[in-house]
Amino acid sequence: MGNLKNILSIFFLSILMVSCGIETDNKEQIFYLWTNSELPKDTKIINGKYWESGHWSKEYEIYIHLRPSKIWWNNFKKINNLDFNKAEFSEEINLKLKPGFKRILVVPNWFKPNKNSIIYQKEESEYYWNEKTHDLFIHEIQL
Repeated sequence: MGNLKNILSIFFLSILMVSCGIETDNKEQIFYLWTNSELPKDTKIINGKYWESGHWSKEYEIYIHLRPSKIWWNNFKKINNLDFNKAEFSEEINLKLKPGFKRILVVPNWFKPNKNSIIYQKEESEYYWNEKTHDLFIHEIQL
């Protein structure tokens, strides 16, 4: 009996550790899944795609197009220390914007930041801010 109990315990733990996770392009869900907070009133989601692993380590990848207020963007930059991580449209970044590029998710067709955007890069993530239009394209990945 004890042996069966151990086998069942291992079976159920295996199922929990290898669960499917989340993948969505539902704009209303994405911001909350990503930040664990409600979308601020001064920020609009234009488009998004989100994937999260099903285990405790919270691996995720997000592509999101926001139109935030300048205040929200400045706070976001400060919290994430982005001011010290400016980048250029390098070959590596251009490769990540090509149709069909994939880490976990394939880069969505709508993910097309303007070449005049200011680019911030932090580890494997990129943030494209267009000062004129206040469009913010984010590709963030945590594996």
